[in-house]
Amino acid sequence: MATIMERFDIMFKGLKAGNHVFGFNLDNPFFEHFDDAELEGGAIDITAAMEKKENLLSFHFRYSGSLKVTCDRCLDIFDMPVVFESSLHVRFDEMTGSEDIDVIFLDPNEHKLNLAGYFIESVRLFMPLKRIHPAGRDGEPGCNREMLEKLDQYKTKENKPFSDPRWDSLKNIKPDRK
Repeated sequence: MATIMERFDIMFKGLKAGNHVFGFNLDNPFFEHFDDAELEGGAIDITAAMEKKENLLSFHFRYSGSLKVTCDRCLDIFDMPVVFESSLHVRFDEMTGSEDIDVIFLDPNEHKLNLAGYFIESVRLFMPLKRIHPAGRDGEPGCNREMLEKLDQYKTKENKPFSDPRWDSLKNIKPDRK
């Protein structure tokens, strides 16, 4: 039986030059494998269009689905829609480093490429910094109302500017202008 990560192997050695299409699915076992604290799971379908040339593989990926993430406001888990695209170029060369993050180098003797690491990094990269429940149809926040009420209880009523007495005396010093 194939391991979870073997599902993301592309055996390119026997493929003819030209265009090829592959399909992948990122599911809960995939996300559990990477043990990412920000991702609780998800279901993302990926369509990978690959163009094979003599010394280059060019990929264009389309991601669509949803991720289970924790809301930054109420801390409930919700399904965040995911739709984005990315590109990757694989060169067959002994060179090991590149300034371009969308180019990786493989040994010319390699016969397969595992895309699992690229997929998880792409998902992490395209996740918004602020993850909040989408608003409902009535415009109300989709967050847990009980949690929002609790947060309101602890919200400060006054917005007094903070004053540090150690520095307050410096405010009285007037520069000598001549």
